[in-house]
Amino acid sequence: MERLRPDQLEVIRSRAPVAYIPWGAIEWHSYHDPVGLDGIQALGQARALCEATGGVVLPPIYVGTDTIKTGLPFGETLEHAADTVEILASEFLQQLHDERWRVVVIVSGHCGGGHIEALGRAVDAFNARGLETHAVLIPSFDPIQAEYPSNHAARGETSFQLLFDPGSVALERLPSDRVATLEDDGVWGDDPRYATAAEGAQMLALFVERAAPAIRDLLEKTHP
Repeated sequence: MERLRPDQLEVIRSRAPVAYIPWGAIEWHSYHDPVGLDGIQALGQARALCEATGGVVLPPIYVGTDTIKTGLPFGETLEHAADTVEILASEFLQQLHDERWRVVVIVSGHCGGGHIEALGRAVDAFNARGLETHAVLIPSFDPIQAEYPSNHAARGETSFQLLFDPGSVALERLPSDRVATLEDDGVWGDDPRYATAAEGAQMLALFVERAAPAIRDLLEKTHP
């Protein structure tokens, strides 16, 4: 969106008035992944969905609550209040509605429980108003949870990162003599040393396959 002129946005909106908001956090993702992983991941997923449905993608938002900082002693993390996340999401939804985008999809790469709850409250409250615009929240791993479970800086997230921004990953910085853990390293899930860009591509294809149909259905209802 930020690189488009008003006339270009109007053409896109006339064809497919879908706006994607990639949502992340600045958060410790162990020694091998960047602190902006969540937003980079959400941006890549949002772009792929947008290619499948039409629409436009906003710049990533790096405002997260319920980060790793709340329970573990890792730095390089910015923790915001849940109210901040909820209010910010509510304002984006309202303003995108005002700008005549009729489906707004929040793709959240940061998936802390409190964070998803805050975004969910904003989405539910917005939809309860019965406006012409409908909001949707999609946490990164929800559509593919059975095959690729939620994780933090583990094989799944690192495979996405190798697909979307391989230069930011340094697997050699992981411990060489043991498997990384949540308590010691901030890794929750399968060993990230087995992550690959090819697996990231498989995950992305499945994510789009499962998430896009519902968005197309909403688009058909709001913009026949």
